[in-house]
Amino acid sequence: MLWFFRYKKQGLASGLIKIHEFLLEDIILYFEKGKSIKKRVKAARKTVKKALRFGKKKKIYPKDKTDGALELLEELQEELNYTRQVIIESAAELESLILQIKEEKVQTVYALISTAREHFRKAEHEKGRQLLIEAQKQLGGKLLLKTRKDFLTGIDSKIKILKREIEKEQA
Repeated sequence: MLWFFRYKKQGLASGLIKIHEFLLEDIILYFEKGKSIKKRVKAARKTVKKALRFGKKKKIYPKDKTDGALELLEELQEELNYTRQVIIESAAELESLILQIKEEKVQTVYALISTAREHFRKAEHEKGRQLLIEAQKQLGGKLLLKTRKDFLTGIDSKIKILKREIEKEQA
């Protein structure tokens, strides 16, 4: 909850837009000026330069040198693919989180109040009152226990699997 203070005035949606903008800048900067990216691009550029000199001098195709450059570019491609996968899985998980919160916090209480309204219209005051009491109890529960359990525990999340895969590859 490091950024919770940001949401008090402008709301969560505005804060998420700011985080999105920061992420865009970070992604661009990482692939522009990141240390590991710079090293790979520099090495690939040197390898291509050597391949050009070798090809010009020997009049043959410099397979070993171009293979090295292709390998470096494939590493960059793999990192881009992982980044893309993480973004897609994060978006999917965030969407399912929002739907879960909506179901747990809003829809059940909304249904209870709507049903209570119908009972009051039919002059079934006791049934309507019972449903309003149940809605009040559910609104009184502050914690999203089911949502917390579903999203913050366990090891089956696709994001957590990707995280372990990336950590294993970096090790």
